Amino acid sequence: MTKLTALNVENWKPSADRQEILDRDGLYFIVQPSGHKSWSLRYRRKGDGVARKYTIGDYPAISLKAARSEATRLRAEIERGADPQGDKTAARRQATEADDGFMSVAKRYIADLQRRGKRSWRWSAGMLGLRVGENSGLIAAPDGLAARWGARRITQVGDSDIIRLLDEISDRPIKANRTHAVLHGLFAWAKSKRLVTSNPLADIDRPATEKSRERVLTDEELRKIWLAAGELGHPHAGIVQLLVLTGQRRSEIAHLRWSELDLDGRVIRLPAARTKNARAHDVPLSAQALAIVASLPRQVDSDHVFTVRRRPITNLSHMKDKLDAASGVTNWTLHDLRRSAASGLQKLGVRLEVTEAVLNHRSGSMAGIVGIYQRHNYCDEKRQALQRWADHIVALLSGKQANVISLRA
Repeated sequence: MTKLTALNVENWKPSADRQEILDRDGLYFIVQPSGHKSWSLRYRRKGDGVARKYTIGDYPAISLKAARSEATRLRAEIERGADPQGDKTAARRQATEADDGFMSVAKRYIADLQRRGKRSWRWSAGMLGLRVGENSGLIAAPDGLAARWGARRITQVGDSDIIRLLDEISDRPIKANRTHAVLHGLFAWAKSKRLVTSNPLADIDRPATEKSRERVLTDEELRKIWLAAGELGHPHAGIVQLLVLTGQRRSEIAHLRWSELDLDGRVIRLPAARTKNARAHDVPLSAQALAIVASLPRQVDSDHVFTVRRRPITNLSHMKDKLDAASGVTNWTLHDLRRSAASGLQKLGVRLEVTEAVLNHRSGSMAGIVGIYQRHNYCDEKRQALQRWADHIVALLSGKQANVISLRA
């Protein structure tokens, strides 16, 4: 650890990457590639231990001595139960409460989804062109709706604007339908708050009729996607390859937390709050999946496994475009990896109820009264099945034909 002095703080040179230099007791000296310098305090909130970061201010407006003095004062308050960053966020939210700009209303809508425990808030934020910023606040993503309409009052966004937007993405029917849905939800919420008098989406039909997808990737396509993912590097390689090996949902892997990983037990333990059906779910890790997880770098003060610039990943569309180009595989979605894993397990002879247990499904053989009385969690069977599937993937990569063997409990 470099000891900070007034002189070396003044003369500290920027580099190509953001620098965070620890002074002491959670006080950091931040140097941006642009040369901008500032002070921040990292701490854990009293009571629940959640990691937080509070920006004290810029250098040289705040000297090293002043930053240390302020950090000492803040730590004393934190010890008494204060949450400086939380207070700042609340004050900022209160200051913009009366703002009816599109971006402000969208942020308040997302905040309301969070308060109500809606797991879809992150997806909704991404669809509205918002992403989680450095200080955990929402900021506009480039080329998103928040950037497009952010400066306009929400009452100035009318049906003609929405129709024009949907027409622009009509060649992507699923995205157009999802955009329609999230805007419908936003305007319905805004109407309930008396921010608008009507919901313009109420009279605009969904752009397309969707059909249930049946796309199952071939072994050769899986091989190409796996190899192309490896070329993307961290964090996207790990996400794609774990999706292939585990058959879990995109958000469950992309938003994976270190606290959900039991490396000694070789299992991912997803809490109910992170699964689509609100049921806790254990995902055994094959030897190959465990090796991938064990090789991943870990960010200090972050529980998220996959991050970009220290922030959780909120949008995988850019990665997917690069993956398509590198692999040459087209007309597929990340969710198709889940369907392909399920199909692959069936081809390997895995019993249907075990496959459904791997997927955390409550349908098919586990639906209805059977699901009510059947409490066996298939832990050993899931582990055998996923290891068999991982061995099959390795065989594809080596060019060898994997044996198809029925698994028995």
